[in-house]
Amino acid sequence: MKDHAWPLAVSLQAGAVAVVGLTLVAFVARAAGQAASPATVPEAVVAKVGGEAIRACDVERLLKAATKGKPIQPEALPLVQAQVLEEIVSRRLVLAYARRRGEVPGEKEIEAGLARLEASLAAGGQTFDDYLKTQRLTEADLRRQVTWGLVWDQYLAKYLTDQRVESHFRANRRAYDGTQLAVSHILLRGDARDSKTVEELVRQAARIREEVASGAMTFADAARKHSAAPSAKDGGRLGWIGRHGPMDEAFSRAAFSLQPGEISPPVRTRFGVHLIRCDEIKPGDRSLAEVRKEVEESLARELLEKLAGLEARQTPVEYTGAMPYFKPGTRELVK
Repeated sequence: MKDHAWPLAVSLQAGAVAVVGLTLVAFVARAAGQAASPATVPEAVVAKVGGEAIRACDVERLLKAATKGKPIQPEALPLVQAQVLEEIVSRRLVLAYARRRGEVPGEKEIEAGLARLEASLAAGGQTFDDYLKTQRLTEADLRRQVTWGLVWDQYLAKYLTDQRVESHFRANRRAYDGTQLAVSHILLRGDARDSKTVEELVRQAARIREEVASGAMTFADAARKHSAAPSAKDGGRLGWIGRHGPMDEAFSRAAFSLQPGEISPPVRTRFGVHLIRCDEIKPGDRSLAEVRKEVEESLARELLEKLAGLEARQTPVEYTGAMPYFKPGTRELVK
């Protein structure tokens, strides 16, 4: 099977399951820190998609692959687990979509994929049975992974046309060409696990935004008065940021939608609720040829979310509560 850098595309090489997804890897990399061991029993069912179980060990396997074994800060672990679980649910939904449309590969193709894996394992000195045992996989799990890889290759081949890639790059040039923004922000902190607290912070941020927009207070003065971030003493100024770092994805996405002088609506991240102002734009000069892989990764994520969303109307998704998850249709964390 090909090794793609798509959301949760699975590369089965030398006995390792590599999970490669730009958003997921970036998210968990920022959360790396002290070790934290989840209390969930490995075989515990954490969700079901169309009646098919997702176990805690499925989440942990993909989490370890995405972080390359790096530990996760204890306070960030619930969010990271929910992120990985959401990815697995999306992948299962896409598989259900393919089955419903009669677009899954035939038995001959699946057997060929399994044979390639077995040969790769043997070359690395590992048996098929040892691999299943170390990865906590059943043969059915492995067949599902191989089927997923074949289905995903098939969908991507149709979706990632030159025209679509070029059009997406033109429409979102700032996200890819190396453009940098000088930004300021106001951070309101509270317990991210308490939805009522978060909603109150959102309302408070909206009131502050109205004060600044009306001219009653400058953004810098509002930051000094209200912000819980270290940048408060500097009027909220953070300096320059890129589209894909170093800030939280939700923060960067909101910032890059702004023009100089504009202030975002309240933005939720794992740190709290932000108001973001774009102070200055430094245009980038990277060409499509230089960033094509990043553009294709974004389009692959777009396709995954689109197909999963379509299938979610047909296939029920249930969460057992044995592991943190996002409330369906929202980014609200349920623990």
